[in-house]
Amino acid sequence: MIFGLIGYPQNLTVDNDKDFNRAVGLYNANKYSDALSLFQKIAKRTENNSKITPSSFFIYKILDVQKKYSEVEKQSKSFLLSYPQSKYSNEIKILLLKSFIDREDYQKAFKYSLEYLDGSSSIVFNKELKSNAEKISTNYLSSSEVEMYFEQYLNSTSKSFLLLLSGKILLREGDILNALKRFSEIITKHPSSDEYVEALDLKKQYSNQSENEFPVVGVILSLTDQNGREIESASEILEGIKYAFHEYNTAHNEKVGISIKDLQRDKSKVESVLSELIADNNTRCIIGPVFSDDVRSSLEAISSSNLCLISPTATDDDLISLYNNFYQANPSLSTRGKIFAQYLYFVENKRKLAVLNAIEGYSPLLAASFTNEFEKLGGKIIAKETYKSKSYSLSDQINRILSVANSIEGIYAPISDSKDATAILSQMVQSGLNMDLYGNQDWFLGKGFESSSTSANKLTFESDYFIDFNDPDFKSFSSSFKKITGKETNRNVLYGYDSAKYLLTVIRNIDPTRRNIKNKIESGINVTGFHNNISFDYDRINKYLNIVRFDDGVFNLVEKFRSGK
Repeated sequence: MIFGLIGYPQNLTVDNDKDFNRAVGLYNANKYSDALSLFQKIAKRTENNSKITPSSFFIYKILDVQKKYSEVEKQSKSFLLSYPQSKYSNEIKILLLKSFIDREDYQKAFKYSLEYLDGSSSIVFNKELKSNAEKISTNYLSSSEVEMYFEQYLNSTSKSFLLLLSGKILLREGDILNALKRFSEIITKHPSSDEYVEALDLKKQYSNQSENEFPVVGVILSLTDQNGREIESASEILEGIKYAFHEYNTAHNEKVGISIKDLQRDKSKVESVLSELIADNNTRCIIGPVFSDDVRSSLEAISSSNLCLISPTATDDDLISLYNNFYQANPSLSTRGKIFAQYLYFVENKRKLAVLNAIEGYSPLLAASFTNEFEKLGGKIIAKETYKSKSYSLSDQINRILSVANSIEGIYAPISDSKDATAILSQMVQSGLNMDLYGNQDWFLGKGFESSSTSANKLTFESDYFIDFNDPDFKSFSSSFKKITGKETNRNVLYGYDSAKYLLTVIRNIDPTRRNIKNKIESGINVTGFHNNISFDYDRINKYLNIVRFDDGVFNLVEKFRSGK
C-alpha cells in the first residue's frame, strides 16, 4: 500500500486543454477569481503545453477587469519581451493601452501607441492603433504634447501621422494658421502617406476660411527663457487661453483663430514677433505678455500700431501710460488700493480708519493709493503708522492705534510679506485691540489665524483672484478642462482662460475690426470670470476686485466688487 501511494502521483496526467476550457467557462460566467487561479496554474506548466500564451492572455484580461493596472503593465511587458511573435501580442498591446486610458494616463497611452505603430507591419493593427492614438490626442493632449515626438519620429512613417494629429489639435485650439502649416508639410513632404488625402481636404477647407479673413488673436508669452527652459506659469496661462478658444469655436459657427508666439524673455524676439502680427491684417488684437518687463518691451514695439493688447497678469502702475490701446486685466497695485477704499466707503460705510503699513515692498504704494481715494471720497484717516517688515515688534504702533480706537472703525493694513500678518494679529491680541481689520491679498498666505482667531475673524481683504471650488459651474469647467487637456485647473490657468473668454465675448456680435474691438472694450462690458470678473472703461484697468472675508478658518467670497470712476 505504501509503495502504491508513493507511485500514484507519478502516474497522474494533466489535461491542459480540458483545464483551459474549464477556465474559459469560469471566465465567461464572470467567476474571475476562480478563472484567474486556474489560468495561472496552466501558465506555469512548461512541458508540452500549448496553452501557456492563451492562458497568459486571459490572465491579463482578468487583471484588467479587476483594475489591477500595475500588474497588467508589469506582466504585459514581460509577455511581450518573452513572446514577441505570439499571435496574442497585438491583443496584449491593445489591452495595455486600455489600462493606461482607464487610469487616465493619456500621455503614456499615446507614447506606447506610437511605439507599437512604428514597429508594426500589420495594416489592421496599425489602423486600430491610429484610431486609438487620435482619440487620445485630440481629446486629452495639447498640440505641444504631440509635437514633442516630432524629432523622435523624424524619419519614420509615423511623422506624417503626428503632423496630422498636431494640425487637428491646433484647429481645436483655434490656431488655424499653424494647423495649415502642418497640413502643408504632409502634402509637400509625405505625398505617399496615409494622411495625404485628409491633409489635402483639411487644408482646402480651412484655407477657404483663412481667405475669408476670419479674425485672429495673437498670443505673445514667454513660454521659455533664453536657455530654452519652460516657464511653467506662462505655459499654464497658455493652456487656459487655448481652452477658451476651443470652447468658443466649438460653440460658434464664426471661428476665431489664435496665433501663439514664444517671446523667450528676449527683447529682440518681442520686436520681430510684434512686427509680424501688426503687419497681418487678420490679427485683430493680442493677449499677453504676462511679465511686466515683457509687456514694457511689447508696448515700445507696438506703440505706432492700432492693435489692442490685454495682459492677463501685469500689474506695474505706469504701463497704461505707455500705449493707448493697452489694457490690464489684473488691476495695478495703486488701483487695488483705490478700489478697496471705494468698497469700504460705499459698501461697508466706513468713514474713519487707521492705516498700518510696512515701509518696504508695495505696502507703501497700497497705503498711499488707499488713503488718497478714501480721503477724496470724504473719509478720514485718523492714524497712520509704519513699521519695518519682519521686525515682529509692533507694540508701539498698535498701542498708538489703540489710543484712538474709540475714534476709528477699523484698520487698513496692506502687507508685502505674509509673515507680517502673524505679527499684526499677535500684537492686536496682546494689546486687546479688537476691531475690523482690512488688507490686501497677501493675507491669503498669512499664518497664525488660529491662535489669533478673535482678530482674524474680523479680517476682510481684496484679492485679484478667488476660486470657489464648490461652485457647480467651476466644477463643470474644471472637469471638462481636465478631460481635454489632461491638466488640473489652477490660478494661472484661470488668469489665461478668463482673459481669453473676455476678449472672445468682446469680438462676438460685432465686425471685429481693431477699432471696433477697442470701442467695445472701453464701453464697459462686464464678463464674469472664475478667478475675477473683467470690465474696462477709458482708464483701461480692470475695475473688478474680489472682496474676501476670513470666517472661522475659511476664506469666503463676499462679492466681486466693481469700482466707479
